[in-house]
Amino acid sequence: MATEERDGVKLTHLDEPLFDGAGATKRDLVDYLDAVSGLILPELRGRPLSVIRVRAGQQAFMQKNLPDYAPPWVGSVTLWAESSRREVRYALCDDRRTLLWLANQRAVEYHPTLSLASDLGRPTHLVLDIDPPLGGPFGQAVAAAKLIRAALAQAGLAGAVKTSGSKGLHIYVPVQASGEEAAAVTRAIAERASRLDPALATTAFIKEDREGKVFLDSTRAYGATVAAAYSPRVRPGVPVSFPVRWDDLDSVAPGDFTVHSVLGLLDGHAAWAGELPAPQVLPPELVEEGRAIPVARALLALLALLAFQRSLISGQKGGGPGSSPRPSARMPSRISARYRCRSSVVRSGSANLIAATSSNDSETSCSSRSGLSTSRIRPKNSAKSSLDRLARENISGVGANLPAKARVSELVSASVRFRMKSAKTCQWSSPCLTRSIAASVSRTTVCRPSVHSVRRSSSLLP
Repeated sequence: MATEERDGVKLTHLDEPLFDGAGATKRDLVDYLDAVSGLILPELRGRPLSVIRVRAGQQAFMQKNLPDYAPPWVGSVTLWAESSRREVRYALCDDRRTLLWLANQRAVEYHPTLSLASDLGRPTHLVLDIDPPLGGPFGQAVAAAKLIRAALAQAGLAGAVKTSGSKGLHIYVPVQASGEEAAAVTRAIAERASRLDPALATTAFIKEDREGKVFLDSTRAYGATVAAAYSPRVRPGVPVSFPVRWDDLDSVAPGDFTVHSVLGLLDGHAAWAGELPAPQVLPPELVEEGRAIPVARALLALLALLAFQRSLISGQKGGGPGSSPRPSARMPSRISARYRCRSSVVRSGSANLIAATSSNDSETSCSSRSGLSTSRIRPKNSAKSSLDRLARENISGVGANLPAKARVSELVSASVRFRMKSAKTCQWSSPCLTRSIAASVSRTTVCRPSVHSVRRSSSLLP
């Protein structure tokens, strides 16, 4: 067992393979992160950090909670995580010693938040994630990145580009703005870029709607995290998310940057290839333009919760609709407390939406407070609503005989398929759905379980 010590951190099992297909050892990871510490630490410092770890013989997993066995000198910040509805103790990777300790824990990927822990409401930059279609050439992502650069220039803004470490690209735009303003401008820039070449790029959130085009993902906002510049990725060959100059973008490929090859590129390399601009003030007209664009994840998330709620109400074994009063599989107490909370939130928050989609004896329309309305949802006196029928077709039996957590994951995936089909069957317009969501959320009383009731062991996936 090869061991050594650096900066007071004991490093172990250095000669073991990092993971299957990595083509690298744990020592390669440690050596790489140590070599780029001066470049990656400014990307991580002061930001709540999630990492993706790989243990021998196990699948990679994301860890948010700092383990209890972490040394006392590892910084941390405890925040309320809205997605999991619990408090999470995030690590703060502020120095070389902490980075080496995380590397020894086999933390391969580093995903910081867009905001500093000291000011979570104000992101330091907005991010546009460029995702080419499956099997598509990297040149498509490059062409799409140039569209975004042109859209930024038209708005008087500038950004820097890096490989994602996978198949796409990330464009970073340093800003001085609130979280809401940054999110709105991200949507506006993506929409403008897609209009420059509709045959190449799209902002469609559902894969089936993209028609083989490059996806311009504008949903990296608020509490989202992104693989940091210089972060390795859990991929064959251990590629690295590496910043490049705009002028060099046509001549590079994602495979050019790995934990092995980057070490030979650091001589003379400036942070972000010297192209990251200073923070910029966002044009007010661009903010207003973005505010008028629906948030893709919000629409999808509510429909996913609606489908999940239908399965809870129906209560079929395995999570699908049926006649039994509740799923027979017993949820662990720490998980069931969270899902009871989520269930009550969904029941109260989507009450209007469920009522609008469940009435079988009358024609129903959705109207906003201003009195605007859309076309009817279903024919009068239908025996079963279209949504009820689609929910049964797409969710029935999903996750049968799976543990509670895995079943919920399968249900959410099924609900996405349900949303795509329901969008074709039901006659809701996007504005109507947006107003329904806003009305539901405004009347939702969020319940917050005690931290103790949902606390997990630090060894579990957060």
